[in-house]
Amino acid sequence: MEIANENSEINYRTELRSIKEEVSSLRNEFSRFLQRANQQHIEGMLGEMRRNFTKPMVDYLCEDASERMHTRMTADCGMRDFCETAFRELLQETAGLVGRGRIEAETIKLYRDRLEELKKEAKTSSCSRCFSEATNLFEKQVKLMHSLQIYEDREEENKKTDISKIEPEKLVSEVCEPVANRQRLLMLQALSGESKTFSELSKLTGLRGGNLLFHLQKLLETGMVLQRNERGDYIITRKGYFTLQGLSRIYSEIEKE
Repeated sequence: MEIANENSEINYRTELRSIKEEVSSLRNEFSRFLQRANQQHIEGMLGEMRRNFTKPMVDYLCEDASERMHTRMTADCGMRDFCETAFRELLQETAGLVGRGRIEAETIKLYRDRLEELKKEAKTSSCSRCFSEATNLFEKQVKLMHSLQIYEDREEENKKTDISKIEPEKLVSEVCEPVANRQRLLMLQALSGESKTFSELSKLTGLRGGNLLFHLQKLLETGMVLQRNERGDYIITRKGYFTLQGLSRIYSEIEKE
């Protein structure tokens, strides 16, 4: 009788362990699914933004380039008309890249090389002012492409992995402090799947009025979340989503110890 009970206990423990392993496996699968779904949610919002704002954005970049080159180039120069036309055409081409979707690093390098070739045509010492203005406008466009996630600066991304370049004060105020609170982290997790209203976040966190607003303001000020308009839903930003991903990776590594 005792042997039968022992066998039954062993079988029970074996089955329980098997169930736990299965549940753990399902939980990991579900977590991976949520991460993919959340990324698709972010990419979908960015895609919608690109579609709605691409044309006016390109128009603005072209107008801005033309106006600034016309007003800021050296006035008393015999090459002014030639250079202004060359710079304007190049900057209008690069502005047009914004509407073409994914931009390869080689394409950006090609335009940087073209700027360098134009520099070789410099005839006077005052040329540096005009080239500097054209280069600044070009790099401004490149930053916009990067923020829209249609261009990835590999060299810049590699620099970000250099631990020695971490700025502790900035890291604490911009990343650690905003998520070092249970309610704020809970809000970020919820927003990673879909947008939420103020009342929905209130129910989720148990916070009311000014208390909830205080924590939301922390996330808004540090760029972790955005509000669609003055009274609209709250959505997670690229920074907020990547912060969550980083925390998830850190937690996973700690759990392995």
